Amino acid sequence: MASVQAVITLRKQLMSATSDKKTENVVDILRRLKTEVVATDELLRETKIGITVNKLRSNESKDVSDLAKELVKKWKGDVGQTGPSKKASATNAASPSPAPPAQSDSKSPIPAPPKPSVAVRTNAVPAPPSPALSKSTTSSSSAQAKSESSSAPPPPSAKRRPSGGPPRSYRSDNVDAVNRDSTGDKTREKCVELIYDALASDSDAPVDLILSRSRALENHVYDQNPPPEGTANYRNKMRSFYLNLKAAGNPALREGVVSGEISVKELYEMDPKDMASEEQKAVNRKLVAENLFKAQGAAPQQAETDAFQCGKCKERRCMYYQMQTRSADEPMTTFVTCLNCNNRRVGPDSIPSVLN
Repeated sequence: MASVQAVITLRKQLMSATSDKKTENVVDILRRLKTEVVATDELLRETKIGITVNKLRSNESKDVSDLAKELVKKWKGDVGQTGPSKKASATNAASPSPAPPAQSDSKSPIPAPPKPSVAVRTNAVPAPPSPALSKSTTSSSSAQAKSESSSAPPPPSAKRRPSGGPPRSYRSDNVDAVNRDSTGDKTREKCVELIYDALASDSDAPVDLILSRSRALENHVYDQNPPPEGTANYRNKMRSFYLNLKAAGNPALREGVVSGEISVKELYEMDPKDMASEEQKAVNRKLVAENLFKAQGAAPQQAETDAFQCGKCKERRCMYYQMQTRSADEPMTTFVTCLNCNNRRVGPDSIPSVLN
C-alpha cells in the first residue's frame, strides 16, 4: 500500500501530465494508483487525490476517462469496506453470543426431578424455570440488546454515503436536527436548503460540513447584494449557483466547493460559463463555431475553389469566404466548407492549404 507522501507525489505528477496533455503519462499514473493505492477516508482527505482523479472522468481522452471512472469506483468500494459498516460488523462479532440453554445431565448440580409413579394429569401447573435457564435467557437478551445498539443508524453529523438509492437531500439527512444558526428569513433558509441539496446529492461528506458550506455561500451572496436594491440580483445569483452545482455532469465543481478547494469568494466571482462542466463547455465552443459560419450578413459572397483539399474525404470541391472577426490590426479569418461531405474548417490567419 502506497504511503501518503507517495500518493501526494503521484498527484502532483498527474496534475502536471494533465496540464501538459501527456495522455500516455496520465494513463500510466492512473494505472499505478489503481494497483498501488488502497483508499481510506484519511488518505483521500489528506492527499485530495480523489478530487484530482474525479476531474479526469470528463477528460477528452476516452482511455483517461474510462480509467478514471474505474479508479473512482474501486476507491468507493475500498472506502465502503473500511467505513462504518465494517466497524459495525466487527462490533457484532465481538458481542457475546447467547449461552446455550442448560441441560440436565449427570454432572449438573441441580438434581433431576423424580419420575412420578402415576400418570400426570393434563391440567397440571407447569413447573417454574430452573435458575440456570433464567440466567441463560438474561444473557441472550443482553447480547441481543448490544447487537442492536451497535447496528443503530449514525447521528446526523456522521458521514452518509449514497447507496444507489435516491440522492441525499436536506430532508433525507434530517438537517433540522443539527444545531445551526438560522437567519429567521424564510427566503434565505430556502436558498440554504437548495444549495445543500445540490452539494449533497452525490457527496459522502458529513452533514455539518455541507451545511456550513451552503450557509457560507448564502451569507456571502446576501452580504454582496443587501436588500432592497440587491434582492433581484441575490435571487438570480442563488438560482445560478443551484443550477450549476446541481448539474449531473458537474461533480468536480460540487466536490471542489465541499472540500474547500474552491472558496466561496472564488465561486461567487466565477462566470456561469466557467462553472459549466467540460461537456457543456465543449458544446458551447461548438455552438460558437456554428454561429460564426452562419453569421454571413456582412461577409463577401462565397466562392467555390479547388485550392483546398478536405482532410476527411480528400475532395477539392470547397467553398470559402473571409471575415474580420477580430481587431482591425489582426488578419482576417477564413471559413472553408467542403461541398462533398460538408466538413468545415476555420483558418485563424492565412488560408489553410489542407481542410482538416
